[in-house]
Amino acid sequence: MRNAPPRRHVLVVAPQCRSMEKLDRLEEAATDLYDVLADDDLGACRPGLPDDRPSLVTGHNLTSHEIRALIEDAIEHAAKRNASLFLALLGHGFVPGTTTTLYLMGSDSREDRTERAVNVGELLAGAANHGAIPSVLGIIDTCHAAGASPPREDLAAGMRNGRSRLSLLMGSLAGEEGSGLTFSRELARVIRKGVSGSGALLGLREVRQSVRGLVVGQNVSSWEHDGDGLARGWLWITRNASHHHVFPGGLCGPLAREELTAALGALDPEASATALPSDAQSALECQERLKDFPDSVARRRAERAVRSLLIAVHTVKFIRSWLGSDLTTARLRRALHTQLAWERRLPSSVLELSEVEAVDRLAFDHPRADPDCRPSVARFVALLAQDARKDFHDEALARWALLIDAQRALNDAVEDVTGRQRVRRLKLAVSLHSSLTGDWPEEVGAWLLKDGGLLHREDFRCPTVDRNGTESAVMAAVRWAETYAAALDIKLKRIDVAAPSRLLRTWRPEEAGVAQRLGVTYDVVMHWSRRLTPDLVLQEIEPTVRDKSEAIAACDVGVPVDWLAEQDTGERQVLRGHLRNGRYARAIGLTHHTGVDDDLLDMLLAYTPVLLWPHTAAGFPEARHGSLEHDWRDMPEALVRAYQCRWREEAVKDFVDLRAVWDDHEWLRFCRLFRTAILPAQTPDEGTS
Repeated sequence: MRNAPPRRHVLVVAPQCRSMEKLDRLEEAATDLYDVLADDDLGACRPGLPDDRPSLVTGHNLTSHEIRALIEDAIEHAAKRNASLFLALLGHGFVPGTTTTLYLMGSDSREDRTERAVNVGELLAGAANHGAIPSVLGIIDTCHAAGASPPREDLAAGMRNGRSRLSLLMGSLAGEEGSGLTFSRELARVIRKGVSGSGALLGLREVRQSVRGLVVGQNVSSWEHDGDGLARGWLWITRNASHHHVFPGGLCGPLAREELTAALGALDPEASATALPSDAQSALECQERLKDFPDSVARRRAERAVRSLLIAVHTVKFIRSWLGSDLTTARLRRALHTQLAWERRLPSSVLELSEVEAVDRLAFDHPRADPDCRPSVARFVALLAQDARKDFHDEALARWALLIDAQRALNDAVEDVTGRQRVRRLKLAVSLHSSLTGDWPEEVGAWLLKDGGLLHREDFRCPTVDRNGTESAVMAAVRWAETYAAALDIKLKRIDVAAPSRLLRTWRPEEAGVAQRLGVTYDVVMHWSRRLTPDLVLQEIEPTVRDKSEAIAACDVGVPVDWLAEQDTGERQVLRGHLRNGRYARAIGLTHHTGVDDDLLDMLLAYTPVLLWPHTAAGFPEARHGSLEHDWRDMPEALVRAYQCRWREEAVKDFVDLRAVWDDHEWLRFCRLFRTAILPAQTPDEGTS
C-alpha cells in the first residue's frame, strides 16, 4: 500500500574536517538532501538510526570513530527491520597514494593518516553483505567520490556469496576534485522536480543522467552490483515528482488529463480543470458540448483529445474483461516494449506502467505518421492477445474494434503480428557436435524445425576438414532448408549454429558465405554443441541450467548478467567452487579478452545457458555494461542487428564487441529431444574435482 511505512532507511552524514578548508555549504546541502530522501512522496525513507536519534548528522566535532559507529548502528537498525539502507556521505575525502580507495574525513582526520579516516567502500560492502538488508544505496559527495565503490570481490566473496545489491551515485571521479557540494544540491533539486517522461520510480540511470547536465566541472558517475537474481523489484532512488499517477480505479491516464486540460482550456478559458471528462459517459457528453463551438483549430484539437480518451477508456475496459487473469505486469511490459520498438521510439529506461498508463501512452503519444491513435492501440492489443494465446477471431475482439471504429487498424495489426510470428515458425539448426576433438568436423548435422517440431533431418559432409569445408557444409544445409521453406511458403529467418568451445571462441558463422555473409539474410545465433552430447555431469547440472534460462527470460527489469573480471576467472579451482555453490544465478558475462580459452568456456557453459564475452583486446569494461539495458529484451537478435550495422558501417551499440552463446529454453528443449546417445568422456572442468 502507498501509505504503509516503506522499508527504506536513510542516514546522512556530513562532517567538517579541522585540517581541511571549511565547507561553507555543507550543512545546507546535507539538510536539503535529507529532506527529499525522507519525504514520503519522494525518497520515502524512514530515519536510519534507532531511539529517535537524528539521522541527519553534521558538525565540526564528528570524529572518524563516531562516523563509523553511526554507520554501523544504521546497518544494525536496518537489518532488524529488514529494510534497505540509503547512506549519503558528504564532506572532504581523499585517496591515499596511488590507490583509488576513498576515505571520508572526520573532524580528526588528516590526508596522510588512513587509520583516522573512514574507508567508505569497506562500510558499504559490509552493509550490502548483511543477510538481513535487501539492498544498499549510496550517495557520495566528496573529492574522489568514485573511490567509494568497493572491490568487486568484496561482494562476490562476501557473506551473501555475491547475492548482494549495492547502487552508488557519486559526484566525482576517483582522481577528481569536488566543488562546493554542487552535486548534492543539484541532486536534491532533480529529486524535487522529477524527470519528465519517465515512470513512477527513478533509478540510478535516470537520476545520474539528469544530474550530469547540471553539475559543471565534475563527472557524476554511478556503480552498481545487483547479484540477487531472486530479488523482487528494482533498485530505485526516488519517486518521480513529474509522474502523474492514475487515480485508483480511474480510466483516464496522465497524458490524457494533460492534453484535455490544454485542448479544452484553449477552446474555453472558463472551463474548469476539475470538470475534465474521465470516462466514456462524460467523454460522450463533452463531444456533444463541443458541437456548440464554431469550427476552428482549437475545436478540432479538443475533438481529437476527447476521441482519443474514448478509445483509451474502451480499450482499457476491453483488455481487462477479455484477458482477465491473463493480464499481468510482465505481459503489459512486453507488449508495450515490442510496440515501441516497432515504432523505433524505445524509452531510455524500463517503464513501470499499469494498463491505464500503457494505453494512455499509445493513445496520446503515437507516431505522427499515423492519422490517429488507433493503429498504435490496435497493435498493442494484438500483441497482448498473441502473448496470452487468445483467438484473433474472437467475437469480443471484433466488437471492441467496431466500438472504436478500428476494424481496419485491427486487421492490419493482426496481419502484422501474425506475419512476424510466421517468420519465426521455421528454424534451421546446424551442429558441429560430431567432431570428437572439438575442432572442425567431417560433417555437420542439420535439423529443419517447424513450430518447434522436427520437419526434416539431414547430415552434410564437409569437403575438407577445416573452416572452409565446414562453412561449405553449413551453406549446403541452408540451401537444403530453403527448398523446404519455399515449398511451405514460410520464410526461413533463424539459423541456430552449435559448435564446441574451441570454435565458439574463434569462429564467426554469421560471416560465412562467398557472395554474401550468412548474417545479412539470417539471424545466426550461437550455441554450445556439448549440450547435444552431454556426459553424466552435464546431465546432472541440466535442471539448474534450465531454471536459470527460464529466470533470464522472465527478467523484464534490468540486465540479468553476473559480470566476471579477469581476477574472478584466473583461479580456476576457486571459480569452479563458486559455480558448484550456485553463486552465479544469472547469465555470465566476461569483462576481459585475455585469458579466455577453451577450458574456461567449457567450465562456464556447463553452468550457465547464456555467456557473453568480448572479442576485442579492449574488453568490455563496466562503463559499457549499461549499453545492454536498452536492448536486453531483444537479445540475441539485437546482437545480430548490431553486427549487421557494423558491416554496413552504420552507428553501432557498444555491445557490438560481444560474442554470445545463447542457449535459451527452446534450444535446451531441442537438445533434450535430439541429443545423441554417444556420451563423451567426463572432463575435469565439467566435473567437481
